[in-house]
Amino acid sequence: MKFYLLSSDADTLVGLRLAGIQGKLLQKNEDALLQIEKISEDKDVGMILITPAVAKALGSSLTELKKKNLPLITEIPDSNPQNNSADNVTDYIRNAVGIKI
Repeated sequence: MKFYLLSSDADTLVGLRLAGIQGKLLQKNEDALLQIEKISEDKDVGMILITPAVAKALGSSLTELKKKNLPLITEIPDSNPQNNSADNVTDYIRNAVGIKI
């Protein structure tokens, strides 16, 4: 199973490439849905990581995409502090660990 990143933030893309995760930098957020559909065709990709700006661009279609079995779509924080409020990070940890902090 491979991970794939869709990001509008170059720093996040570079950081995850250093960890061995391939990805694509989206110049236009309108391309997000098209890219997810294209990535979903690759049976080796089990999880698509997206940044908050990409999630916002997907809007209500993100919920429908998450209902599909594979690949899983998960929002991760990016390097932009405006997108990563303390509440969002707390929610991220709560969802990952499964306990309320």
